[in-house]
Amino acid sequence: MIKSRKRPAEHNSDEPKSFKFNGNKTNKTSEKVSSKISPTKRTKEVKPKSNLSSKTMDIRKPSKASGKFKGKENKVAPSKAKHFGKPKPKVPEKSMKVKPMNKNPENVGGKHTNHFAKPKSTMPGKTLKGKFTGKQSGKPNAKKFTIKFPAQPFGSGKLDRSVATAKKYGATGKTLASADGEKTDWRKFKQEKKELKLKRKQAKDSYEISVEAKQIYEKLKCRRTEKKSELVEKLYNVLNRGDVIKKLIKAHDTARIIQCMLKYASPSLRDQLSEKLLPLVVEMSISKYSHFCVLRMFKYGSPTIKSKLVDGFMGNVVRLAGHNIASKILDHAYHTVASQKQRSYLRQEFYGELYRSSKDENVKTLADTYKETLNMKRSILGAVKSNLDHLANKQLVDNSLVHAVILEYLAECEDDKIEETVSAFAPLVPLMLTTKDGTQAATICFYKSSPKNRRAIIKTIKEHLVKISTHEHGHAFLLALINSLDDTKATKKAIYDTLKPELETLMSNQWGRRIIEWLVAPGDTSCFHPSFIAFIETGLQYSKKDKEVRRKEIFEQIEESLCTAITEHPKFWLSNRHIGLVTAEILKKLSQQHFKKATIALADVIVDPEWTVMVEEEVGKPKGNKIVHDVEKIITDATKVKNQKRLASTTLDAENENESSDDETVETREHGQVDVVTISGIEESGLHIVLKKIIKNDKDRLEQNSGAQTFGSTILTKLSNNTLKNWINVNRACFILLNIFEQNADVTKLTLKELLKPLNGELKRGTAAGQKLLLEKLEL
Repeated sequence: MIKSRKRPAEHNSDEPKSFKFNGNKTNKTSEKVSSKISPTKRTKEVKPKSNLSSKTMDIRKPSKASGKFKGKENKVAPSKAKHFGKPKPKVPEKSMKVKPMNKNPENVGGKHTNHFAKPKSTMPGKTLKGKFTGKQSGKPNAKKFTIKFPAQPFGSGKLDRSVATAKKYGATGKTLASADGEKTDWRKFKQEKKELKLKRKQAKDSYEISVEAKQIYEKLKCRRTEKKSELVEKLYNVLNRGDVIKKLIKAHDTARIIQCMLKYASPSLRDQLSEKLLPLVVEMSISKYSHFCVLRMFKYGSPTIKSKLVDGFMGNVVRLAGHNIASKILDHAYHTVASQKQRSYLRQEFYGELYRSSKDENVKTLADTYKETLNMKRSILGAVKSNLDHLANKQLVDNSLVHAVILEYLAECEDDKIEETVSAFAPLVPLMLTTKDGTQAATICFYKSSPKNRRAIIKTIKEHLVKISTHEHGHAFLLALINSLDDTKATKKAIYDTLKPELETLMSNQWGRRIIEWLVAPGDTSCFHPSFIAFIETGLQYSKKDKEVRRKEIFEQIEESLCTAITEHPKFWLSNRHIGLVTAEILKKLSQQHFKKATIALADVIVDPEWTVMVEEEVGKPKGNKIVHDVEKIITDATKVKNQKRLASTTLDAENENESSDDETVETREHGQVDVVTISGIEESGLHIVLKKIIKNDKDRLEQNSGAQTFGSTILTKLSNNTLKNWINVNRACFILLNIFEQNADVTKLTLKELLKPLNGELKRGTAAGQKLLLEKLEL
């Protein structure tokens, strides 16, 4: 009996294993076969090659009973089945003609779609048209629809063409559809989420207490509420249960309640509340919300509470200094609250682990730690360096405590190891110029830096030059830098050229004027204190050029720009006494050419009859009265000022505002309020000294050049008869004329006599000392 050869199961079964098609992934084997099958000869049965697995694909002819393909991916609608007709006889593989694959796989022009061709990739945000098949793919009544996928970032993942994606975005792409096709009710969803959040809050033990406290707090914070101390006491009784305060102090809403209590509580109740918060001071200082309570305790607390707060930081100083929020609180505590003993204890924690647990009263500075045991010096300096490097990496060096430690370390560090520390702190120099210790430390860093680090420091401070120049301590670092740099051209380009557009801003500031004074008259004891000059000149040992040569070169480079500034705006340079003294120093150093231009511009202002200046006068300044630290009065004053600002916007409370402002004016005048008065420039006492100083320099200028034009002679050429008549009736103006007569040449004296002869009678009728001396000197 001959056994018939059975065909493979894939070709014998009526329900063969179908080829699975994924929208994004295409079987490589199917691509090879599809390239050898003509789209127009779909009914031909092709045997797979021997190297292809029989499970890879199955192309079947349509069934007569159903009129459709039984494979999942090769099913064709009845409307397209007519193109195939009856099945044709088998054709040998070698004689089969292979046509090129259809280049239009999207069924354009009624042609059948090649399902084995790789689909075009759909870019994010573009509309995709096609059939989203699933288990029902290939049915005759399959619906076509369009979906617009939302834009996705490049590389976010492959585009999912499954039914789940369509359900997720829905037909419009705006609403979320459920599995049953129903839209989600967003209002209901949000309400359920809100209720769930409320249930979680209610599960906490302190929920009911916090709700009750908030109700009292709403009344307490109202500015019209009276007897706030009673409300604070009631609120304290509500919160004073177990560890409720500890739980509420760190929340964003309940922390405000504690702040309000610290502000409006009576002194005794404020101390009680502060005592409860003292054990939590370290945790509160690093908290985003409760650190405000620590600041309130420093502001409104008694001196005893403030001292205890500083003691509460002990043992955690380095940790707090390295925290972004707590470092500011620690700076405030060290700079304004801590005593001298507490300051030394705070610094000791940077010296190593030994001093964190125990403090030594005999250790005042870093050098005292190894005074008796020199073998400990290396380990202690290493501990200090590691702590400072940690803060430098976090850029948290804007702290007076850290500045003091840096200064001590730089003073004790060896020269061969200081370069590494200097390199670490070079980019942070602007943050170190806010305190005296920080400025001294930054100056040492600059002196002991390499040329490369010096250029880096100059580049770092360049964008902050105006702020540094007008700062109480920062300007000293800038002067030390100017006094030690040998390259004067680079100094002018990097520093003065940057400050030149803001020259008037510098002159209007008390510290900014010192920069201009040093550039004009460096090391002049009439402008600077000898101790300050000694501090600035310590950098001369780090420079090679002679200091007199350097200073002369700097002034020659800036002389023309200073003269131009005075010529363009002369009234500003004689606007008050402080600016006028700097102007006198500049005129003294100017060459004859620039001096002539500047004096002509200034003389036009001086002889102007309408020349006036603004003068500040202190009214009712107390003398010998010691200011007492009264916390309650500070709170009352602050509240009154705040209420005035709030009530200013309403007309209803206008009268109350006027009454309170009047009371405030009387009170401030008792403490020395400053009033601004406008007076004539020639009569102002400060400018009178300035003019006398400028005229006094005429004698020195004539000694150098007998034919030089002086300031006095320039004024006389600009004086008109009307101005001269006004001047002889003013005592100080008469002294100015007298100084011109004494300090100038004979030609100028004769000119002044000729001008005053017609006014001899008015001078004799005057009784002022200046008029009498002027008559006596001129012999009129």
